[in-house]
Amino acid sequence: RDLVQTAYATLSTGTETTLLAGVASTFHDLIYIMMSNNSDAAVIVDVRAGTTNGVVMSVTVPADGVAGVSLPVPIPQDVAAAAWTVDMPDVTNTTIYVSALFSKEI
Repeated sequence: RDLVQTAYATLSTGTETTLLAGVASTFHDLIYIMMSNNSDAAVIVDVRAGTTNGVVMSVTVPADGVAGVSLPVPIPQDVAAAAWTVDMPDVTNTTIYVSALFSKEI
């Protein structure tokens, strides 16, 4: 159980936001991610395995709905100690709530 890490973030602007901070000498592999949307517009959320890194996954979260991905094989983080981040366009009156589950690889 000590090798499983949960993470939570809230997005409300077009600013890249840390989902899970990096830890020295540790990779965090993404196992599961769920997002909910409180607005009347669908939103695309990008997931990155490091700040300003390339997008590893994009999830379309429907208006007033939820979307998630439970991965049969975790997405490996390519750089130890990097933060996982999420980002969306700047959509007025929209808040996205993100929860995720990671496996620590030490």
